[in-house]
Parts: sequence; structure tokens; C-alpha cells
Amino acid sequence: MRTNNEFVLILSQHFYPTLIGSAAYITDFSRWMAERGRAVTVVTDRPFYPDYEIAAGYEAGQRDCEEVFGVDVLRLPTYVPKGGRAIKRCINEAVFLAGVVSRLLTGRIKRSTQVVSLCPSIFTVLAGAVATKRSGRHVAIVHDIQSGLAAGLGMLGSGPILRLLQSLERFALNRADSIIVLSEHMREVLQRQGVRRPIEVIPIWVDLNQIFPLPRPDGARPVVLYSGNLGRKQGWDQLIAMVEILRDRRPDIQVVIRGTGSRIDVLQEEIQERRLTNVSLQPLVPAEQLNEGLAAGDVHLVPQDPNGADFAIPSKVYGIMAAGRPFVCTAVPGSPLALLEKQTQSCACVPPNDPDAFADAVIRLASDPALCEGMGQRARDYVAATASRDVVLSRYLDLLLGQSNPATKEIRQLQPALDR
Repeated sequence: MRTNNEFVLILSQHFYPTLIGSAAYITDFSRWMAERGRAVTVVTDRPFYPDYEIAAGYEAGQRDCEEVFGVDVLRLPTYVPKGGRAIKRCINEAVFLAGVVSRLLTGRIKRSTQVVSLCPSIFTVLAGAVATKRSGRHVAIVHDIQSGLAAGLGMLGSGPILRLLQSLERFALNRADSIIVLSEHMREVLQRQGVRRPIEVIPIWVDLNQIFPLPRPDGARPVVLYSGNLGRKQGWDQLIAMVEILRDRRPDIQVVIRGTGSRIDVLQEEIQERRLTNVSLQPLVPAEQLNEGLAAGDVHLVPQDPNGADFAIPSKVYGIMAAGRPFVCTAVPGSPLALLEKQTQSCACVPPNDPDAFADAVIRLASDPALCEGMGQRARDYVAATASRDVVLSRYLDLLLGQSNPATKEIRQLQPALDR
């Protein structure tokens, strides 16, 4: 590992070769900085998500120290939280924190003046605070508010454990120099919890040179697509019920579900038991085929458990929008996705747990290619103006360096519904 102070230290439990969730974005951010001549070190877990098994070739630490995309990577021995229970996840995150601290004490990891930590794990933010030199800056990126998500999904209840987690979030985030969140609602939640550090609302970014609209073959069977993690917060019951309605009302519409995760076995059983012949399960496409994979769907699906929707924004929506495709999501009024629909008219929001409304919206879009094309163009225009890779990551870097960015005001003017 590097022994001087001129490097950016990134702490994230998930990193390449994991392809979904926050891993793809922290990998791209690290690569973007390395491409611009910055020395970057990433400290991460051995890859285990979303299958909750250490990936082949990483089990015994064979690749614990390597260079990826010009980035130095140190992977730590990892406790895998099989089953996804809250206590097991806490153990997994605490093991990561302990691994970072122990290596700081032994000198295997050097403290830096430029540190980035990625949350949903608040333990990672604590590690970032410890790893930052007194004269340095620590930027915490909050993709999920851990306490709100866990409580909303019924993982912690509302008792002392939840209050302890909220106190830990407040303690850790108040030791960061800057905090990045994805929506105004997330900022308000953290401020109500007592977080007093500067909080910036910055969207997930998209590389518009890598993801762009591709035509669908004329006369092809309509395809609606879900791609990503098959986990708890996606609200699978409403998706399966919607697919069953499509089978009965529009059997010509093909449903494709790509991904893996903790709910994959349950999902397969549901498909078999309900005899859903209109749906196929497929693996995630490789990163280099992402654009083609997104283009394969005429309409994309973004189901959410409504109890966790205010505390996390599905990062996939920006890639879908960059590909020029509309999506149907389940969202309550006033939520970030409902505000996005109101502002851009590039997606369709339906009430959670209403499979008939979900199916109606999917059928309406799948039956009207001109409507889909118009929505897709508005989506592409929106991300080009507010979420392009260079614009967003330059803002990240400016926060890390403690510099102001004149583009911030301009971007906020372009997204009033999300920044009010």
C-alpha cells in the first residue's frame, strides 16, 4: 500500500467485481479519479454480495492486494451475513471497521488527508473518520439511511436498538467534513436526527458515453425488464402479482427478471407455483454489455417496498433514463420518485401494493411505442443536464478538496422538485 500522504483513500464494503448497487458507482468514481492522475487506494471486503457467498477466486485471500483500473485495492477478511438478518449485517460491518482500525494501527493502511466513505454502513463512516488525518477532509456518501431503511423494513423495530443506531449515525456523520445524499428528503431526515455537518444533495451519475439509447427491432414482442438485486427492499410480492395479471391480460408481453440475491429461491418457487409462463429469470449482464442489456427492455420495472422507499433511491433509475427507456415504479406521493415523475414526465408512478395499477401502467406503456419514445427522450435529456458523469464526479472531487463548484447552483436550478 502507499506510504505517502498524496492519495485518496476510499472505504467501501462493496467494490468491483460486484456489478450492482453502490459497488458499481464507487468503482467508477475510483476509476474516474485514477484516470485523472490521482493516486487512489480502496479498502473493501472480499466480494460476497448479492449471493452472500465469497466469490470464486477470492475465498482464501488470493486477491486481497491488487491493482484494478489503476486503483490500489486492499480487501479485508470478511464475515458473510448469510440470511441477511440485521444482527448478522451488524457483525459484518463491525468486522470491516475492526479490520480497518487494526490495519491503521499496524501501518498496513496509511491515514490520508482525502478520505471518502460509503454508507449504508455507518461503521464504514466511522472507519473513515478514524482514517482521516487531522488536517484532512472526510466526505461521507450516504446512499441509504441505515436506521430508516432497517426500521421501515421491520428489521429492527422501534425500540432501543433503533435509537442506538440513530445515535451512531449522528455521531459518525457529525465527524465527516461533508455529506452527500441523493434526495432532499434524505437530507431532512438526517438533519432531524441531529446531523449538523454540511449536506449536499447530488444525484447518482451516468456515463453518457457508455449508456445511450439503442433502437428496438421493429415488430419485436414487447419486453418489460427488471434488472438488479433480488432482495427484500424491492417489494417482490407486488411484482409477482403484477406479472400474474399480465399473463392473464396480455400474454404477449414478455417479462424478464435479471439478477440474483437473497430472494432468488423464493422468486423461483413463486414463478413455478403460479405457472407464470410469461416471465424468464436471467443472470445479470456483464458490465461491458450494460448498454445493450438496458436497451433490451421497452419498459423497465422499479418496484419498492414502500416502508423503505424514503430512505433509499434505486440507483438503477439513472441508467434506465440514460438509455432512453421509461420505467414504472411503485411510489407514494411526495417520495423522491414521485417528484421525479412530476418534474420530468419520464416515468410512471403507481401506488404501492396495487398490482392492478402496476399492470395497467405497464400495459399502457408497452402498447404505445410513441409514448415510450417521448418519455425516454425526456429521461435522457434530464440526466444529460443533471447527472452526467463528469459533472457529478467533479462536484464529488470539489467537496473532497474543500473547493466550491459554480455548477452546483446551475444544477439545482435544473432540478427544483428534488431540491426543495
